[in-house]
Amino acid sequence: MIKKSFILKSSAFMFGVLLFGACSNADSPIPEPVPDVDVVTDYTIKVATDGWGQGGFAGAWAAPEVDTEDGRHSGMAEVYVGSNDGVAATGIIMQQTVEIPNGHYTVELYANSLYTPNRGFDSDMADGATDVAFVFANEVRVPIVCKVAETTPENGLYTLEVDVTDGKLTLGLDKVKGGTNWHSIQIKSLLGKMKLADAYAILIPKAESMLNMMICNAAEEALQEAMNAPKTLENFEALVLALAYAEMSAESFKIVASGVIPTDNMANWNCTNDKAFHVNTWSVEGNEGNDPSGMTTPFIENWMNKNDGTLPAGTEFYYSLVGLNPNQTYTVSALIRCYSEAGNDISGAAFFVGDSQKDISEGTAFEYNGMKGIYGTYTAQGTTDENGNLILGVALTEPTFNWVAIKNVTIK
Repeated sequence: MIKKSFILKSSAFMFGVLLFGACSNADSPIPEPVPDVDVVTDYTIKVATDGWGQGGFAGAWAAPEVDTEDGRHSGMAEVYVGSNDGVAATGIIMQQTVEIPNGHYTVELYANSLYTPNRGFDSDMADGATDVAFVFANEVRVPIVCKVAETTPENGLYTLEVDVTDGKLTLGLDKVKGGTNWHSIQIKSLLGKMKLADAYAILIPKAESMLNMMICNAAEEALQEAMNAPKTLENFEALVLALAYAEMSAESFKIVASGVIPTDNMANWNCTNDKAFHVNTWSVEGNEGNDPSGMTTPFIENWMNKNDGTLPAGTEFYYSLVGLNPNQTYTVSALIRCYSEAGNDISGAAFFVGDSQKDISEGTAFEYNGMKGIYGTYTAQGTTDENGNLILGVALTEPTFNWVAIKNVTIK
């Protein structure tokens, strides 16, 4: 099993609190009590990578996956229409609205708009057309360079500057002229700018509300110290990190109190290999009358095509609980199913909670539709580390299979 020392990387990104960068208005020493400087604020997390209203996530065959400013790795949201009517259609293809403070923002969006030839329908669009489709942020619009291509070798990246005046920002992709039938979009970053005093005015009430929630002792102490420090740029940076840590801690305590770790969304789930890792909402193998596992949708899966071999050895997919109290022991159970679609005997993986693990061979073997599998509800106890963090998931030591799924994860 791979050992992890959890690092609070991108902590402020993870929960959408203010991040910092500074643009000083003077070369003189920073005045007190509040310096006249700007801070850059990151609201990328406000934009849901799966919240574009229609379509779904494209695989590697359509558009490369992307990384967002706040540390998420995501597929492009895609809409494809295979017809002459689809090529000719116009209107908003995908969009979503987020609520953010009024101010000036810089938005970066990945986007593509293609005509895919040789599919039985026609388009007179020229390769490289810029009058067919646009990305937009409220009323600001930037044309997409539309392509005639079977696949997309890279994603276009577009930057928009927009002022928000009513607390709402709508982002999307709009087609104004016939010519394309395949469209994709995804957020890269959403950054704003405001004065340090205004940023403090937003963060202090958030910090005060966090002190009324269940958070770990270390998070409470860091938050109190940051709130009571003089209002300087350096101390603002400390407040940002303290608030992010407190929000992660509160979320972890909330999860523990509920007794359920969600597997219908990807929040706090990560994977150390580059194979498909997402929420499956469509598979039927675990439905009643099919395999005996009870692995019904939705569930989280790590999967690769059987023709490409087995999942990579020495990798993991895992869930992170951050900011609990140190040296606390929890019991975690999960329904796990491993499938070899090539028909191999199943071995080479373990369910782990902290430093404890259960070999998947302890489950029940089965065969279904020419495939071999093992499933079971596995239980292990794990103890939070000195920072109050606990990692749990599936370690792929020498896997003989190409598909592993998890759901019904409980903690107490």
